[in-house]
Amino acid sequence: MKKQWLGVRWAVVMTILGGTLVGATDAAACGGEWIPEVEVDYRPQGVARAEKDLDKGNYMAAAGAIIRMMPHVKSLKAKDSASIVARAQRVLAVATARSGGSLDVGREVPDYVQGTWLGKTAEDRHQNLEFAVSTLQRIGELKQADPAVQTELAEAMAQLDDRKGEAKALLEKLAQKDLIATPEGYATLAQLRKSTGDAQGHLVALKRCEAMSGSHNVCSQRAEVSFKS
Repeated sequence: MKKQWLGVRWAVVMTILGGTLVGATDAAACGGEWIPEVEVDYRPQGVARAEKDLDKGNYMAAAGAIIRMMPHVKSLKAKDSASIVARAQRVLAVATARSGGSLDVGREVPDYVQGTWLGKTAEDRHQNLEFAVSTLQRIGELKQADPAVQTELAEAMAQLDDRKGEAKALLEKLAQKDLIATPEGYATLAQLRKSTGDAQGHLVALKRCEAMSGSHNVCSQRAEVSFKS
């Protein structure tokens, strides 16, 4: 009788342990299904770095980063000016404009996403500059009356022969209120004034550029790049 009772107790214990183990296995399996795999979006950090590169004048690094992260950036539509898409498009547009429509990013991005960005032909450069203008116009609509965006838009328009008049008018309007936001904007205005024979105005704008940037070379180099296309 004692042996029989021990056998029953052992069977009960094994049954309980077995149920516990099965339950633990099922819980682990269910837990693996319930907890989703989290994917980290590195684009916000990448765009922030690209913005810093743009501010430092590292246009190829800034543009290359955006194209790598968002190969179809041209086709994306920003919902508001603070969105990651708007910020990325603004970086690429400004870098494109300040590079005369030709981005030397052959080593920065793979062949299959380079598209027209290298600006190997006049048509490619023109297409890139049109993108820069239309993008900054759209961002300007989202950020109404923002002097920084208006300055960058004028810089981009100045690259296109049929938009130089608009660019000059916009920069002159900003200059009257002392709202030109960048040295590059003053360098562009200096060249636009020079092209219309305003020698005195050219020098005034160039001096404002130098005062803002702290470098004569920066202003003269920017002016040369701005009018190569």
